Amino acid sequence: SHQLVVGDLSQIEPRVLAWLADYNDLLDIFKSGQDAYAQFGAQMFGIPGMTKDTHPDLRQSAKSALLGCGYGLGWASFAAQLLVGFLGAPPVLYTREFAKKLGVNRTYVENFLAWGDNIEKMLDIPHTCTEEELLTHCVAAKKIIDIYRATAWPVVSFWELMGQLLVRSLVGGEEVVYKCLTFKKEEIVLPNGMSLLYPNLRQVKDKETKQVQWVYGADETKLYPGKITNNVTQATARIVMTDGMLRVNKKYPVAGTVHDELIAVVPDEEVAHAKTWVLAQMTIEPKYMPGIPLAADGGAHRRYGLAKN
Repeated sequence: SHQLVVGDLSQIEPRVLAWLADYNDLLDIFKSGQDAYAQFGAQMFGIPGMTKDTHPDLRQSAKSALLGCGYGLGWASFAAQLLVGFLGAPPVLYTREFAKKLGVNRTYVENFLAWGDNIEKMLDIPHTCTEEELLTHCVAAKKIIDIYRATAWPVVSFWELMGQLLVRSLVGGEEVVYKCLTFKKEEIVLPNGMSLLYPNLRQVKDKETKQVQWVYGADETKLYPGKITNNVTQATARIVMTDGMLRVNKKYPVAGTVHDELIAVVPDEEVAHAKTWVLAQMTIEPKYMPGIPLAADGGAHRRYGLAKN
């Protein structure tokens, strides 16, 4: 008889992005093995020693920022996603008390309202609350994005680099090697030799906003620095994941994968050992990413749904 041993890579995307962006403060947090969301929150909000118990709401915001804001997410999308549930979390409507905790004051609100574009974006968000409540919510969401970008400035610098490489390499054809990635004309070569392709990359004028933007392919998929960041981070994370799957599969058949986790089929008598072994295979430091701290957790059960409890 057999069980399913499930291994799940912890925060793989923020770890890969931190490594790509030389975001050493965040890499140190991951290396410490402590609660990454609380530690990042302590940095974001300037509250040393913050924990899940002392500041649950701020920790949740730091978690949302860490997992969701690394690709240039704007405040309006963030605010809209929070209302329906951000990254699988329960829906959230930020309150005045919470906005105050973030450091929102009258001047901040006035500056927000002075930008006509902001009101328009705000009222476009589907909502069941009052407009006053929506304003509070949006101002708090914008403040979190502002604090994230100020804290995670190496990530913002990485977006700028991706913007430069878009023009120099993806459009201009200059070959640039950056860490484990090679940028070429309409192509980014990944560490395993596979490529991200951007065929027929060109500029078009947006019919509504009249702004010029980069698009590729027949269906005019938009390309911008945050999107390239998203593409290279997720693609590299996927290679880290598949490297682990290939190692595990040599000993136990990998029956499937869900996002950042793999599911291996293991004989009952080997489960206790396999639980540790599988996680060790998943977190071997890749040769192409020296110094990246990886972590994984997991469990085992006959039923997949109960394997991680």
